[in-house]
Amino acid sequence: MGFFNPNPTYSIDLGPSGPRHLGIWFDRISFYSVWVANRVDPVPDSSGVLSIDEHGKLMITHQGGQPIVINPDMAGKNNLSGGNFTVTLLDSGNIVIRQVAWNRIPGPILWQSFDYPHNILLPGMKLGMNLKTGHNWTLTSWLSEKIPAPGAFRLGMDPTGANQLLVWCRGEIYWSSGVWKNGSFKSEPILTKRNDIYDFQLVSNEDEKYFSYSLKNKTVLSRWDLDTIGTITVFSLYQNTWIFESTSPCSYDMKNSSAICLSEKAIKCRKESDMFVKKRGYFEYIYNFYDGYEYEPDLGLSDCHSKCWKNCTCVAYQSGSSDGVGCKYWSKGSKFIPNDNFDFIYLLSNKSSK
Repeated sequence: MGFFNPNPTYSIDLGPSGPRHLGIWFDRISFYSVWVANRVDPVPDSSGVLSIDEHGKLMITHQGGQPIVINPDMAGKNNLSGGNFTVTLLDSGNIVIRQVAWNRIPGPILWQSFDYPHNILLPGMKLGMNLKTGHNWTLTSWLSEKIPAPGAFRLGMDPTGANQLLVWCRGEIYWSSGVWKNGSFKSEPILTKRNDIYDFQLVSNEDEKYFSYSLKNKTVLSRWDLDTIGTITVFSLYQNTWIFESTSPCSYDMKNSSAICLSEKAIKCRKESDMFVKKRGYFEYIYNFYDGYEYEPDLGLSDCHSKCWKNCTCVAYQSGSSDGVGCKYWSKGSKFIPNDNFDFIYLLSNKSSK
């Protein structure tokens, strides 16, 4: 656990500047975080310090700024003032906070990071809901590959009571696992394919309803990743070999092309066979044909895709900044010039017209 910068622009030499987040990662895979404490409040420089106060609040302090409280809900706990607390990073990747009695024996867990998952599901985490308290365990994608703030996609249990997982995109159902039956999900059995190294379970009782998994072999490193375009990938490091299993809402043609794998509903000017294919190059500037630039701090690549798809004049889009936030658009009549020295642009391709 430590401070890191998810933006490769700063990864070679952090120096005194550059935004930092407090993250957790596998000791053997240090380049990929599995949980980020301050997703939306990066520390602007190298002055960040992690501490725990007399009320059990875990916080990040830094020069020139207000403290960032990681577990503000600790304030609602009863009879915790003035006590001694411990914060521990377990081998599971879970951070737990306990109050310590006068005889130095830690008490029960008062707060844990596993109750607040981000974009990664680790063995022992839950996806679902506490029926007593109303607390939900869901994954939320990063906004971009460089910005860990919450993005467009969320993964959790179906709140209607069906025994299935759902992915929502900006609040609308985007993907379904199909119902749980005989230890697998009907529409996505690939998620539970490796039952030789994992135990999978779906628990439903009067207190909780959730999906979880555990390791049969403790030497396996594992994570489920909800990425920035809504794909769930199961990563397993087993016997020094990486194993990848992914879901996809895309068609077979799209999955086996250079198209961005995002599913959209057909509209009057778009067929389901239409797709956006990424190519390196630039657009020749023509007055009145350049749609422009839209920078909003909560817009990711999937949002650019959706906005371009729904605008019948839009034929291409691109992230609006180097950190993957904001959007650029081009409209009909713009001329694309292929050039491998430029960044990727996503161009509309209509396979049915070819």
